[in-house]
Amino acid sequence: MNNTVTQDAQAAGQKHCSACGEGMHLSAAYCPKCGARQPESQDVQPVQQPAPVVQSRVLGSNQVYCRGCGAVIHVSAVSCPKCGAVQRPAGGGSVSGKDRTTAALLAFLLGGFGGHKFYLGKWVQGIFYLLFFWTLIPGVIAFIEAIIYLTMSDADFGKKYP
Repeated sequence: MNNTVTQDAQAAGQKHCSACGEGMHLSAAYCPKCGARQPESQDVQPVQQPAPVVQSRVLGSNQVYCRGCGAVIHVSAVSCPKCGAVQRPAGGGSVSGKDRTTAALLAFLLGGFGGHKFYLGKWVQGIFYLLFFWTLIPGVIAFIEAIIYLTMSDADFGKKYP
C-alpha cells in the first residue's frame, strides 16, 4: 500500500501508513500501530483501491481448520483457542475417540459385567454391573443399552459420551 492521501482524508487530517495501512494524523512521522517510519513527501494523489489480496493458507501436517471459525489450529486441539468451538473428528465420532459400534458390541458381549460402561468411562456404573452380574439384571439392561447405542446417531453419541 502506498502512502497517498485523498482530498477527503487530507481534509480530515489523516493519512494511511505505508506499511500496514492504518489511518493516522497527517503530521505523524511514525505509525501508531506498527511503528513504521513514514515518508516525508505527502503528495495529494487519488487513492486507488488495491485489488483484493487472496491469501492461501498452506496447512502443515499437524494442522487443520477450525470447524467453527476456519482458523488454523493443531490437529489434536479439542477446542479452538480463537472461537472456543468444540472440534469433532471428520468421521463424526466423539472427541475422546469412543465409537458407538464398539460400545454396542461390548454391551452385547460383556454387558452383564459392565464392559461397555468401563469403555465409556463410567467406572462407578461398571463396578455396579460387576457387583450384581449374578442377578442377570445388568445383562438385560446392557442388552437394551446396546440397542440404544446402535439406534443413536454419531452426533448424539458424541454429545452424551464425550
